[in-house]
Formats: sequence, C-alpha cells, structure tokens
Amino acid sequence: MDLNVRIEKGLPALVPDAISFETGATKAQVEDPHVLAYEHHGPEFSASDRGALPSFYEDLILGRPMPLTLATTALHDIDTLTAIALFLHRDLATHPATTGFVYTVDFVHRLGFQALAHIETDLARFITVLRNQFPENGLSQSQLSERITTSVGWIREYIHHGTFPTLGVAPNSDVRVIDIGTTGFVLANTKGNLWDGWAELYRRGHLRGVLVREHTEDRRQVLVARKSLWVPFNLTTASRVLNEMETAMGELPEWRTTSDELWLEGPPEGTLILLQHLMAVLIRV
Repeated sequence: MDLNVRIEKGLPALVPDAISFETGATKAQVEDPHVLAYEHHGPEFSASDRGALPSFYEDLILGRPMPLTLATTALHDIDTLTAIALFLHRDLATHPATTGFVYTVDFVHRLGFQALAHIETDLARFITVLRNQFPENGLSQSQLSERITTSVGWIREYIHHGTFPTLGVAPNSDVRVIDIGTTGFVLANTKGNLWDGWAELYRRGHLRGVLVREHTEDRRQVLVARKSLWVPFNLTTASRVLNEMETAMGELPEWRTTSDELWLEGPPEGTLILLQHLMAVLIRV
C-alpha cells in the first residue's frame, strides 16, 4: 500500500478520498457512519467528549475500510502524531502495548497538562519531548517531515520495545511544600521550572495553590493554579487585586490568567509583593 499523509492549512472539513483527522468537522459529520472524519477541536467539543484518536484507533482495529490518505490541517497535538504513526505503520494497531499508549495520549490531550501528573514519569517526559518537537511558531515543510519521521520512529520503539529516546535532564523536582490549607490548597517553592513544579504538586495530590521561585534578592516568580474548574479558586479576581497592588507599588500590572482560567502567572521578571501579602489575597478568592 502506498500510504500518504497530507498536512495542509485550509483543507475542507471533509477531505475527499481521505481520512479527515481534526480538519474542523462538526459533531454531526463525525457521527455520520458514511463519513470518515475524526475530530475533537472546536466549540462543539469539550474534554468530556470522546477523542479523535481513540475513535480512529478503534475503527482501524475493527477493520473499517479506509482510504490511503490521512489528511489534517496541522500537527495539533500528540494525538495527531499518534494517529499518523498508526496510519503509516499498521503493525502498531495489533500490538498489545498500543492500546495503553493510545488511551494515555488521548487522556493527556483532552485533559491537558494536569493529566501528565497521573501517568508514569518517564512516559510523561516522553510525551512532553514529542510535543516539543512541533513548536507553535511552525516549521518549514522539510523540517516538519523530518520531525514527523523521527517522532513516529520513537513511538514505534516505545510500543515495540518499551524504550525511550534520550529524554534529557529530569525536571527539577526539588519542590518543597511550605504549608497546606483547605480544599487541596498548597503553598510551595522550588528552584526549578514552575510548570514542572506544578506537575509534581499535582502528582502529590494537591489541587490548587501557589508555587514560588526566588528570582532575585527581592523578587520572586509566581505561578498560581487550580487543577480544574471544579476546584474553587477565582484567579480572575486574584489577578485584578494583585495588579492593583503592583500599580500602587509603581510596578507594571503584569499578572495574567490563562484563557482556561486554570493558571495565574506572575510578572515575568518577578514580583515585589511579599509572600504573606500574596497569600492574604489568594486565601480570600
């Protein structure tokens, strides 16, 4: 079989004579048994919806007839890369280790960063390495092709032999818990990366709180988080209050919440707000 992967911006939601993987199909199109489309992006889909990857995988192993081209608009995430690996190497579909890998990848794709805390540490690092192969600012066509080939090879090695590529230095896990409050609240510090630190805190069972890293003698970098929208923590209000405090101190108001309202990032160069004053705000929101 001469299998072909087509990665092209601007493709229609349903690509003729191809498997449409995350090309913008609607729920109705995905659910139509006469259409080969797999989707998990867009306003109709949420983390609770079935992922595109397990749907594709199950159709593949159950023998659904498929064309020789898989089409997608971009390497959206690790699930798209895994779908490409399964499409190009059908021996992966029947390997017993594939099922666990597919559903782990889907778990991380749907739930996001927080899910990395609930899988084996080296596998979480491997998924992060694979994601970092495809930066958001894009790659040339030749770079994209080369990295897909390399990454698919790594996935095959993991599924067939349980081996990883060189994962680099392990994330700094010197996270030290300073205090624990109610409803999963934690105050902690680290000398390492704040995001890696939060993965460790989630792995330990904490649900929300603040992680700090000393930046200079007076400034500290801060990352405030809650694990999901189920966890009560009004980061929007906290951002507003903390920015008012920054302004009153003559500093730039650079506290920012992420669009999913799960993260509150402090000023990039660190904040002068004292830890006790920071905590006084956070325990009230």
